[in-house]
Amino acid sequence: MTFFKHLVYMKSILFFFIVLLIACNISIKKISPPEASRPQIISLKDGLGKVSIELPVRYDTSFTWIHYSDCGAPCEKRKYRFQPKHLPVYMETGYHYQSLNDSVEQFTIIHNPYINAADSDKTNNRDFILSFHDHKKFYIINDPSLRFIKSDTVEKIGDRYFSIIIIDKYDSAKNEYLKKLLASTTLRRGTIDFNFELTSRRNDSVTQKFIDEAKYYVQTIRIAAGNK
Repeated sequence: MTFFKHLVYMKSILFFFIVLLIACNISIKKISPPEASRPQIISLKDGLGKVSIELPVRYDTSFTWIHYSDCGAPCEKRKYRFQPKHLPVYMETGYHYQSLNDSVEQFTIIHNPYINAADSDKTNNRDFILSFHDHKKFYIINDPSLRFIKSDTVEKIGDRYFSIIIIDKYDSAKNEYLKKLLASTTLRRGTIDFNFELTSRRNDSVTQKFIDEAKYYVQTIRIAAGNK
């Protein structure tokens, strides 16, 4: 009887250490940053604040512009983009569209250019983001060019809640991979988007790791007070 109890005890201890080891491995995998990344600080125009984020070192080209639209100010967008310098630089407008198949790897911050910096920046935004998240999912599902959502969540990053939607699909007709992590949160009385996007015909390591690395980078986003 004593031997049996001892055997059960040893098995329990062994099981505990196995579970602990697995948990540690999962934790390490979740928090390990991608190789070759560096912090970036982006000053939003018109004193709206500063965004800090880690991005890949290969994103060595950055630029900003206003994406004008024929429907006027409500539809216009201020964009800040980071991308590798060997890829084409393309600034979208509402008056001209150019397809960049198999040449997209970029991170873009987007907000309405007419947000008032004097408005308060409320970070207690959970209820708004939950509603916003549902509307954004509905839009994507009904967009013929997207339709498929791999996963989605609402979670707190820094001092505010974010809507996060992941699109990860292969288009057999075009023979290309389409990967997106679309994150959104509140900025003053408006919203701000943080979009990681890749389109490629190559199933290389960049393509394979793109979503996992984007998940890490989005967790590093912090929004600070407006410029003085």
